[in-house]
Amino acid sequence: MRFFCHDTGMGEVTVGYQDGCLHPLWITKAGVSVARAFGASAIWVPDHFMGFAPKWMWTPEVVPAARTVHSMDALFDPVPIMTWVATKFRKVLIGTSVTEPIRRHPMSLAQTFVTLDHISKGRAVLGIGNGLRENTEPYGLPSDERVSRLEEALRIIHMLWNSRGTPITFEGKYWKLRDAVFDLPLYKGRPPRLFMGAHFPRMLRMCGRYCDGWLPGQRIDGQEYTRRLGLIRDGAKAANRSMQGFTAGQTLLVAMSRSRSHVLQKALRNKYVAYMACGLPPDIWKECGIEHPMGEKFMGFLDIVPSRVTPEQIDRALAQLNPAILERLFFMGSPDDILEQAAPLARAGCNHFIIANMGGAFLSETARDAIGDLSRLRALMSGLRKLG
Repeated sequence: MRFFCHDTGMGEVTVGYQDGCLHPLWITKAGVSVARAFGASAIWVPDHFMGFAPKWMWTPEVVPAARTVHSMDALFDPVPIMTWVATKFRKVLIGTSVTEPIRRHPMSLAQTFVTLDHISKGRAVLGIGNGLRENTEPYGLPSDERVSRLEEALRIIHMLWNSRGTPITFEGKYWKLRDAVFDLPLYKGRPPRLFMGAHFPRMLRMCGRYCDGWLPGQRIDGQEYTRRLGLIRDGAKAANRSMQGFTAGQTLLVAMSRSRSHVLQKALRNKYVAYMACGLPPDIWKECGIEHPMGEKFMGFLDIVPSRVTPEQIDRALAQLNPAILERLFFMGSPDDILEQAAPLARAGCNHFIIANMGGAFLSETARDAIGDLSRLRALMSGLRKLG
């Protein structure tokens, strides 16, 4: 299975599904199976030590999903989950969205994803980024100079994959290799696909220089998507790399219900939503006419450590929530509403949408709601594919 290059014009648009990788395991198995039945061409999994919500908040009163999922921090390791997906579903692509080279050494990443490529017969995608503070600093790992560390790791991974078993010596700032050997043959002589989660100019150019695809998660408009894709092209051109076959993606953090107004009615008074909005940087809050409760120097999701977030901070965020800030966070409303919001990205060059159902945590309160979610998910996946 191949993704399609955006440079060929409005070609085929594919749709992936991002699972939460949360205990109990049957939820992941059911979610992946349903997504595949609805036509998902790729299954993406996060790589986290810590979840996206403080433990004190994860109660059925705030988040109905807590009746089934006991903790947002009860996260499975992504590699065994991808292995299960690869052996259960024979055509779907499998990838991380995303991992980083702080918890996982570049050699370990190189070895793991070539192994997954053999297991899946060429369907593995190493989705990588510069890392989040929540997964590093609380566990005694470095959280500074993350972009420079990522670039050095990408250089090492490419060197290992291209080495053909020849010992490598590399003198880097973060890693030093002395006669290091990587002799695991690449599947059919080709390395796994390498995608990057990137949003800012330096990393966007790095994405073009080193990667086969782009995995942004921030909601932006079509004009900004075009601008960022241009920076990726600049990086590829500077490195004399072709963009042929490059995959331009977009993760859709969806809050899906029967209407936009119904989502807003629920979201504007929900503490979990207020917490998620804290992941947006202060400049976006300011654009929406409100002040970030964690201060002007806070960097949003890159900086946030859920276990340190206080009820007082969330109360301040909740008191300020307005529709404008939620429009910057979620793709929300009915499937038709979300398709209308996603269409400009397809016109700007996006050819792979990834659905991450964030609204399921706070919108689905009854079995009837859950059944409606399935119907809406099917309609959304079908509609996204037609955007091509």
